[in-house]
Amino acid sequence: MAKKVSLLLLLVLLEGFVSGCNRGTGEPERTTVPSPTKQTEATVTPTPTEEPVEVRNLNGLHVIIGDTYSPEVTPAPTNVQEEATRLYREDIMRTYNCTIRAKKVADWDEMEEVYINSVLEGKPVAQVFELDYRFFAKPFSMGLFYDLATLKELGISINGRDRKGKWSGAVNKVMTKGKSIYGMRSEPIEPGGGILWNKRLFEEAGLDPDLPYDLQASGEWTWSKFEEICAILTRDTDGDGQTDVYATCSDGADTLQCLVSSTGKDFIAVDKDGRIYNNCKDEDVLGAMEYAAELYEKGYEKPRPSDAVSDWYISAFQEGKAAMQFAEEALCKPDAPYGENCMTDAVGFVVPPKPDGQEEYYTYVYGNIWVIPSCYDAETAADIAFAYDLYTNQTPGYNDPVSYGEPYYPDFYRAGEYDERVIKETLPHYNDDETTNFLTRYLVDGLDIRELTESYPFVECTPEACVEGVWDFWQELIDVSNERLPAPDKN
Repeated sequence: MAKKVSLLLLLVLLEGFVSGCNRGTGEPERTTVPSPTKQTEATVTPTPTEEPVEVRNLNGLHVIIGDTYSPEVTPAPTNVQEEATRLYREDIMRTYNCTIRAKKVADWDEMEEVYINSVLEGKPVAQVFELDYRFFAKPFSMGLFYDLATLKELGISINGRDRKGKWSGAVNKVMTKGKSIYGMRSEPIEPGGGILWNKRLFEEAGLDPDLPYDLQASGEWTWSKFEEICAILTRDTDGDGQTDVYATCSDGADTLQCLVSSTGKDFIAVDKDGRIYNNCKDEDVLGAMEYAAELYEKGYEKPRPSDAVSDWYISAFQEGKAAMQFAEEALCKPDAPYGENCMTDAVGFVVPPKPDGQEEYYTYVYGNIWVIPSCYDAETAADIAFAYDLYTNQTPGYNDPVSYGEPYYPDFYRAGEYDERVIKETLPHYNDDETTNFLTRYLVDGLDIRELTESYPFVECTPEACVEGVWDFWQELIDVSNERLPAPDKN
């Protein structure tokens, strides 16, 4: 019987597997809820391209996927799909003569040091590493990541999603240098920043509670339209001449990142050869910062209280003192500040408004990245890539295309109803390889964006003057990173 199961799975393997498995990332866990209606748009996985898998003997290769959270003993399956995944992976190991599993190899705050030291010694504690987005800049700049573009086993494309649709296009782009690529991610990356709004406050101001969705869908969700709405939402509700409800209240870093990203640009950028450069003086970047300052000056944003704690804007939004907020989708998870268990008012979520006259909406994302150490020889790296590629495929029988937004249904559930529009209309924007960018500042070791954003709302200095205040120091950090980065392969 076991031989029959093995043979059946091998036949499936020979048809090729093309989409990433839903494995943990060290980020907040996602709860998958069956969608109330069938999802057909913006799928994570396109129609599979049949491709035979090479019959390969890995000669007892042991592959550890090193992370900061996996238990020493793999938990027993809790459902049919988990059991099928276990059987599939056991069959891979039996068929190709290898072992592969995820294992905690360091604590979260020690992973960077463990990675660097073990790779420099030529004795990495894992064959594939999952690195936190805050900790990959230094080892990357030291040339400690293997060039994945040389590994046909992975089939990763430069500057975009591969033809199988398996690898994150946003990660591919940010980890590309010339014709080389140094990082990968086989699972969808979580959505980044956008506009959250309180639907009750929209209604009380005489606005359709779904107005941002309508504007986003029609292409009219622009800076000027956003400002028009801000003027309506900013209200003196008791007639005492003081504003009681503001249009927005946000963390300055979120406000500036959303607006800068909406232009398709970023504070830090990468040229076509993968060289990092300071982009803060770009006309569009400065324009976004100036627009944010204008919104504040016009009284649309709730001022920070003099005795405020660092996250004062969260309680202000929860308490209905502001109708909108520049924030990330993660704040809407069921147990997060704006989730069902912490806030009764229904919230909506759209991408950041775009500059007037711009055709596309642009968004940003960030998340953990998987790498192979640079110390391996070509043959060993190829075998590791072969095993990891199979391991990260979806389980046979559970590889139907899934809507990118489907795992986020629990985040937008109120009073027995799901907010279908955020799932169908907003979240697919964060899975568009052409208009979604990975935050490039994480390529620069030691760069803290708050050294600039803490100057918001630019009362004491103009955006341009504030940029000048950090320019030289940031440029030094960028120069060091560029000196260490592998030279781009232009051949």
